[in-house]
Amino acid sequence: MNAIWLIAGREFRTYVFTASFWIALIVGPVLAFGALALTHSQMNATPSATLTLAPAQAGGVEARFSENFPASDATRSQLLRAIAADGQLSPPLRLAAPPKPHASDPQALPRFVLTLTLWVTLTGSLGMLLQAVVRERANRALESLLAAARPAEIVAGKLAGVGAVSALVAGAWLSAGAVAASAAGAAGPGRALFAAFSDLPSMLSAATLYGLAFAFYGLTTVAIGARARDNADAQNLSRPMFAVLLAVFFAALAAAGGTQGLGGLVFVPPFTPFMLLMRPPGPEAQAVALGLLMAATVLAGWLAAASVRLDLGGRARFTVRTRAVPKGAGG
Repeated sequence: MNAIWLIAGREFRTYVFTASFWIALIVGPVLAFGALALTHSQMNATPSATLTLAPAQAGGVEARFSENFPASDATRSQLLRAIAADGQLSPPLRLAAPPKPHASDPQALPRFVLTLTLWVTLTGSLGMLLQAVVRERANRALESLLAAARPAEIVAGKLAGVGAVSALVAGAWLSAGAVAASAAGAAGPGRALFAAFSDLPSMLSAATLYGLAFAFYGLTTVAIGARARDNADAQNLSRPMFAVLLAVFFAALAAAGGTQGLGGLVFVPPFTPFMLLMRPPGPEAQAVALGLLMAATVLAGWLAAASVRLDLGGRARFTVRTRAVPKGAGG
């Protein structure tokens, strides 16, 4: 445990004392309150009242009033009769039927905002973790670590150190969302964006799923970084993983838009945490999905520990050679 904490502490200090960490820490609150101010200003802006005349599919002309048109139904009817009697419109003029409300999940948008927050935090954290592992491999410091700690301890230390940095950033972003939700009020304009941040069970579930996602993707990142010779090699090796993360983002976006047929992705470990946030299935399906994710995480941990070994065959070995000294020699 001492080796794990020493490695974790070094990684934590390495990133906490950088400008990029503090920038990442404040970006979330700035974006949250900027989005809240933007939605508030848009809701307070008074849209123009309009009357639209357009050809109808069944013939004639349809008239459509905007919702904020300042006239009663009787006044609107008189206005239509005046337009028809004016003689400028020879086809019949009739009032268009009001548009049918679009059936959508009201929780889809706040869930996507929460998922996007954690996705961005995770992606940035994986970049830090990849650099932490490649740095050790490139400057040959990994050999020294292997002389003092087991591969599993090195993996755990790297994961814990960068994970603590990631937890600070994620906590700051989630807290900013919770404060923004409170500032929006029960019926404020930003409520639709930050509703998920004001629900304590949703926040606890999101934090748990983020931890599981970081464990799976973090161990995968360590396995990739330990096999890379330098930064360029690490970028090439990590592209498939980040491509999968990009596919996860678009799957969450499609789920927020109401796209059907995405339920099966919850059983695919790279998608599991985020799809559970977007569209949580029943308890039985959740248990199966989490079981598959944990199994994949154990496999990723085994691959990470194997990749950290210098020759994939065990810990570094140091051989001491001796030679015989003839009798009678001095000393």
